[in-house]
Amino acid sequence: MKKTRSWSAAFSVVIVLPAFGVHAEAEEIVLAQDGVAALPIVASEGSGPAEDLANYLSRMSGAEFARLPKSEGAALFVGTFADFPRSRIGLGEQLGAEEFVIRSDGGSLYLIGGGEQGVSHAVFTLLGELGCRWYFPGETWEEIPRRTTIKGVWDIRDKPDFALGRRIWYGFGAYAKNKADWENWNQHNRMGGPEELQIGHTWAGLNPAKDFDEHPDWFALVDGRRSPEKPCYSHPEVIATMIDYARAAAASGRKCISLSAPDGLGFCECEKCRSVFHGAEPTREHGTLFAERPDGVTVNITSETFFGAVNRVAAEIGKDHPGVTLACYAYSAYSHPPSFDLHPNIYVQTTTAYRRTLLDLKEQLSQFGAKAKKLGIREYYSVFQWDWDWPEPGKMAPETLRDDLRFFRDNGVGAVNAEASDNWAARGLGYYLAARLMWDVDAAPAPLLEDFYTGAFGPASKAMERYFVRWYGSSAAVSDRERLPAQAKAFDGKINLSALSDAFRDLDSAAKATAEGTKHRARVDDLRCYLHYLLLRQRLEWAEATGDRETILGAIRAETEFGGRLSDTNMIHTRALIGKAFPRRFRDFARQLEGIDTKAWRLVGTPPDSGEIRRLWDEDRKLLDLR
Repeated sequence: MKKTRSWSAAFSVVIVLPAFGVHAEAEEIVLAQDGVAALPIVASEGSGPAEDLANYLSRMSGAEFARLPKSEGAALFVGTFADFPRSRIGLGEQLGAEEFVIRSDGGSLYLIGGGEQGVSHAVFTLLGELGCRWYFPGETWEEIPRRTTIKGVWDIRDKPDFALGRRIWYGFGAYAKNKADWENWNQHNRMGGPEELQIGHTWAGLNPAKDFDEHPDWFALVDGRRSPEKPCYSHPEVIATMIDYARAAAASGRKCISLSAPDGLGFCECEKCRSVFHGAEPTREHGTLFAERPDGVTVNITSETFFGAVNRVAAEIGKDHPGVTLACYAYSAYSHPPSFDLHPNIYVQTTTAYRRTLLDLKEQLSQFGAKAKKLGIREYYSVFQWDWDWPEPGKMAPETLRDDLRFFRDNGVGAVNAEASDNWAARGLGYYLAARLMWDVDAAPAPLLEDFYTGAFGPASKAMERYFVRWYGSSAAVSDRERLPAQAKAFDGKINLSALSDAFRDLDSAAKATAEGTKHRARVDDLRCYLHYLLLRQRLEWAEATGDRETILGAIRAETEFGGRLSDTNMIHTRALIGKAFPRRFRDFARQLEGIDTKAWRLVGTPPDSGEIRRLWDEDRKLLDLR
């Protein structure tokens, strides 16, 4: 059955979706009338989704919704089919873990999920249909409309297109507040998956510092010498150690265990590993060895040995822990699909970068999809040391994003795991669209964009459309594209000062169109702070041109300190800027920074208030000679 789509771009209240069909006995359900709750919420004790629903409905309507463990009368029922087995909505027992039904039946409304995540998705789908939005992380970007009366007819059944998982995560991590903002955003935008697919590089029980001295033959033979950089995945003792490691992890309760190899190259090429070529002479390509075996199959030495070892582990763990998933990348020297099928409890995650295979991405996905039951992809939406929080979309341009996700879906990918940064000013529009498209890859970007511009910025929507089109390009437009600016490249060795000035004009118009103290203005102000931060980077370029060390140090300090003050806004990835990435960001100024204690510069601070933003903005306009 074709699934029913929901969460329309318009703030619709009455939802009638014919693909599922409203029951003949369904009636309009009133949840709140003139600020008074019309139904209690019935859910099991401690139900987080029910608490979320009560909270947001109350904020919308001003009504207080009673919470009951059960009810013989009409109610708003929130839970799994097991919680309400006598419900008359039907089909609840057939729902997948993230699948849900929202159905009005008689005088009640049921929000039924196949699992706890499905229940949460049902709650936030209903709230989304009522106009609630969580555009970017944090309270400023939360949109909760006021409606004293809430009513409608609902009949929705839905589940995500990427059913194994949908994840956008921060490569440099996040401070506590930013992490909490991000986790809430994920829940509200229906991210996640039926199981937590934990994946990362590991030694899987080996200790190279200790084991190499005692057992050098357990480690990679490279250029005739054993090296502690990688295991030898054809060695039986290494495989036995991996089995013991995975068995202990499974016994401790872990449901997903990563077995991915340590990062980088330098994998074993000993005679035992070379036996995978069946006597064929290998050639070195992409930094690893390939050969066409006598049977005509082209194999890679690392993929054959690594995935062979993982298969052995999976078979053993599956005997006692059949519900445990073994996860591994298909990456670097083991990007090429092995010649054999993988155990059903193995999750393989390919990557869009660092691919060392003779195949293009479509061929790679096709072949891995034929061998693995669970296939995902590691995507790169933002990496701080690649894009430095510049306002350039990369893969985030709406049409590119849509096409990539459809390509993944059409080629058997069940999970998207995207590295990103806490840089919502630079890439937030893309992150928001990605979440919506990961759920429904066939959704058209234009209505989602229009909803974003009008919902997030209200009277400033046209100015903000111009602003985002300036960086993201024409596919971010919903108006007449001929009247909107061409895409600008923010940085090409030097800051594009002309584009930056034009972006200042866009936000100047947006600020004038919005009222002080509103969410619309607060969001514009977040982006104005970001443009001030970019102008500080321009001032560093001007300081560099003077050659004066003190002027340069002052500019570095100004950029760093102001960046630290933006941490709570989620506009730039402050943790990267003032943390481990600080030497990389300012590597061109290593000589000037030599001997300088920068700790006092690299602190999380308080964001500017509206008065300071106005003052800084006026100073910036004068500096850029904007009229």
